[in-house]
Amino acid sequence: MDAFTKACAWLFPQHCKLCHQSLRPAQQLCDYCCAQFTALTDQGETNLLLRADVQRQFSLPDVDHLVALDWYRPPLSLWLKQFKYEQRPYCQRAVSQLLAQQFARLSMTATWSWPDTATVIPLTPSRLVWRGFNQVVQLWQEVLPQSLFDVNILDRRTSCRPQAKLNAQQRRRNLGHAFSTNKTLHNQHVAIIDDVLTTGSTINAAARVLKQAGASSVSAWVVCLTPKETVQ
Repeated sequence: MDAFTKACAWLFPQHCKLCHQSLRPAQQLCDYCCAQFTALTDQGETNLLLRADVQRQFSLPDVDHLVALDWYRPPLSLWLKQFKYEQRPYCQRAVSQLLAQQFARLSMTATWSWPDTATVIPLTPSRLVWRGFNQVVQLWQEVLPQSLFDVNILDRRTSCRPQAKLNAQQRRRNLGHAFSTNKTLHNQHVAIIDDVLTTGSTINAAARVLKQAGASSVSAWVVCLTPKETVQ
């Protein structure tokens, strides 16, 4: 640790966002709280599409594998909102720290294999200008190997209405032909990364386009799954 980092840590001590004990530099959660966090994929099934409760809630016919940290509930729901709408970077780092832990655990399982490439759900140009950043890229860029990232695989054809303001049926209609790609993905395993899976309409529409471009399998990696009772 260099002198500047030591000085900053002494002048501005960091505390765990869950238990408030002191932290090492670059941490937002202490080792104990990280170790106590149980991701959905730590509960016996690393492909959440094989869980009955997930099958009942989401229709993802073009997705082959699903990974998520947790249901959309505190503290993750709070951190995601504060990062996305209030641009609080420490919330992003807390979520990213848990994501990094989850994928470190997954990579040690016998059935795990990394995809050939990973991409994001693109924002429309107007939304990117309005927000100033793609929160999904920032959440995941320190979690996954940089050699996997290709943020330019998917394009957004139309300026759709914001999905957050629509119900499930409207989301499906809204996406219609929203995505396209000019990439050839013959026989590739592609992972789509996002922050929240609400109805699955967005990710499934993107997965369909990737398979039409030749992808042999598509995974969806998200931070949270939204419980059905909270979706209108």
